[in-house]
Amino acid sequence: MSLLDDYRINQETVLLTGEYNEYGKLCTRVIEAEKTFLVNMRPIEVINKTLLGLGSDFHAGRKSAREILGDIKMCPIKINCTLGIWLFPTKSYNDDFCIWFSLEHVQKTKPIGIRKTEVYLSYNHTFTVNIKQSTFNDRKQKAKDLREEMLKNSKGVLTFYVEPAKGLVICEGEGINRYQIRK
Repeated sequence: MSLLDDYRINQETVLLTGEYNEYGKLCTRVIEAEKTFLVNMRPIEVINKTLLGLGSDFHAGRKSAREILGDIKMCPIKINCTLGIWLFPTKSYNDDFCIWFSLEHVQKTKPIGIRKTEVYLSYNHTFTVNIKQSTFNDRKQKAKDLREEMLKNSKGVLTFYVEPAKGLVICEGEGINRYQIRK
C-alpha cells in the first residue's frame, strides 16, 4: 500500500476519511477514481492544503458555508466551484473517522438496518456508513443547497467599460488639497 506525503483533492476524488497507519499515526484514506491510497496527513490537512492552493482555507470555507446555510453543524464545504468539487461530512470534522464525500460522486443511498446506509458511488464503489439514511441525505442536500447558492452568487452582470478618448491628469502636490486635476 502506497503512502503519499502530499495530496490535492481533484475531480476524481470520491472520498476522504481518517485511518491510522501501522505506526498509529492518523493519515487520510483517499479513494480516487478506481484507486485507493493513504496520505501522510490528517483529512482536514488535506482539505486545508487543497484550499490554500486555491486562495482560501478550511476555516474560511466553513465560515462561507455557514453564512449561506445558517449556523448548521457539520456543514459542507466548497473546494472548487469551477471544477464542481463540493465535500460534505458524515460526522464532526474533529472526528478522526469523519468521511468527506464528494457530492458529484454520490449516486444513491440505501438503508441497511436502522443506523447504517449503503452509499453507491462513482466507479462502482459502495461504502457502508454508520449513519441513518435520512441524516446522510440531509447532509448531501445541504451540500447541494450550498452549491446552488454559491453558483447563483457567482453569476453577476457582465459590465464593459469603454475607455474615454482622453483621461484626466492628476498631480499630487503639498498641503491640504493635495491633488490637482487637469483635463
